[in-house]
Amino acid sequence: MNSLLTIAFGVAGLVLSYGFSVPSEPPAFRLIAAVAVMVGYQLGQLASKFVRPRPKRFLTVIVSALFFVYFAFAYVQTLQLGPAGKSDVVNLGVLFGVSFFWPGFLLPFTRIPNAIGSLLSKG
Repeated sequence: MNSLLTIAFGVAGLVLSYGFSVPSEPPAFRLIAAVAVMVGYQLGQLASKFVRPRPKRFLTVIVSALFFVYFAFAYVQTLQLGPAGKSDVVNLGVLFGVSFFWPGFLLPFTRIPNAIGSLLSKG
């Protein structure tokens, strides 16, 4: 069930990546988004086992949300500058992946996986 949820979130990340504009050169940016969401979800599950008390959990969610906003903003700013070389394309790929990693990391701290798990078990 856990791997099925991870795959479902990866597909959702792939679909959501079409909302971001990506440079025309690397079409693999979409796959980076799917893999980043899946890795973020798995690491978020590991972290959620250690971060149970309320203040720590709240702080983890807030810091993760701030990281997501920061990296998404950095991606947009770097994209507006226009990639000049291969290093800029690599930087865009890293920023794109990290900005999709953090929502995946935040998912285990919400009730969304439980709701989807109950829907999948009924089906």
